[in-house]
Amino acid sequence: MVTDSDRGWFNSKWLTQTIQFAKPPCSWRIIQKFHEHESLFSQDEYTSSGYYSESTCIFICEEVGSSTQAIMKIRMQIPNCPDDLPSSKTFIQPPEREICGRTLLEIKALKTLTIAGCSCTPKYITSKHANQNSDSWVPGGFLDYIVMEKLEGITVSEKYLYDLQLEEQQDLLNAFKLSYLECQKFGFVHLDERPSNLIWNKQKMKCYIIDWEAWSRKAYEWNDNEYHRWNLL
Repeated sequence: MVTDSDRGWFNSKWLTQTIQFAKPPCSWRIIQKFHEHESLFSQDEYTSSGYYSESTCIFICEEVGSSTQAIMKIRMQIPNCPDDLPSSKTFIQPPEREICGRTLLEIKALKTLTIAGCSCTPKYITSKHANQNSDSWVPGGFLDYIVMEKLEGITVSEKYLYDLQLEEQQDLLNAFKLSYLECQKFGFVHLDERPSNLIWNKQKMKCYIIDWEAWSRKAYEWNDNEYHRWNLL
């Protein structure tokens, strides 16, 4: 699998687009591109695991008729291994018309945690599944949308952690533990353990856990090794 190139599947045409949703009825206008991440799978990976190549883009959006801002995550099927021309000519992944499994997992987690009143995850707002049109990268392929609360804070990174003073580092660790245990209380354990899936709000002393595309319902007794699994120490 190849990830994180500078190819840019979501070009400038996405900016200012307004996306309509039915449940609940609402419209959100895209105003800023924040981050894009691609996952490309070879023929062998597709054949053995059924993984479809995809790009996921995070946008900031604004509700039409109000000044409310939110995060819109769009997941789109893309051509497999476009840099491997011999492979691309002999094998082309078929369009997948159904909603992506990772989208379903994140919707379920966000909906459940929002209803439960979880304070450390983004609140679910709306979502929808569509298929790409004839002018898109993979005509007929999945095009999934999730709109969620825009959280205030800093996305944690290895560099940010390295520059932290000891006192704030301990504040972050304490807040992370509280959030981890709160999610577990509601039946969710995050499986994509990396700093970039955390947002740290120093003013509120709150550590938010985001990107719920991989999770488990199994509960674990807290162990301080969890800090190491998340590369926080």
